[in-house]
Amino acid sequence: MMLRKPSEVDHLEKYYIANYTAAIYYKHCILTTKKIFLKKLFKSLYNHKKALKDDLDRHILEARDQDYLDQLLLKCKKEVLKMQQNLRMNTNPKSGQICTEMERRFFNQLHQTLQVLTDGSLRNTLLSHKHKSKALQERLHLVSKYLI
Repeated sequence: MMLRKPSEVDHLEKYYIANYTAAIYYKHCILTTKKIFLKKLFKSLYNHKKALKDDLDRHILEARDQDYLDQLLLKCKKEVLKMQQNLRMNTNPKSGQICTEMERRFFNQLHQTLQVLTDGSLRNTLLSHKHKSKALQERLHLVSKYLI
């Protein structure tokens, strides 16, 4: 059995899963939250995660085939099932702590992914999404700190 060197796409796996689960959680928050300003915040976070997923899909399809992407989506769905079991125990998305925890976990995964990536266009895509999400992250932090 020969060990293969991990490719750039292999390093994206955990980040892709973290992004996917965060997007599904924000979609859940959009549907369950009644406050308008929270709905807008969750919707903008969801749209950001969806745009990032589309860009990652494009990079993955350039490097690999559709089968790899399908397997990755199955892993994401398993992770979402785990998340939904946790949500049943803590069903209050208005607490804000879950959202800030999701974003903290997401940014930690982003930093770990950026440390191992060497592909310039992929790093550029991830960094541009990181800078676009800074304002959203600050709004989420303010909302969770003062309003929720």
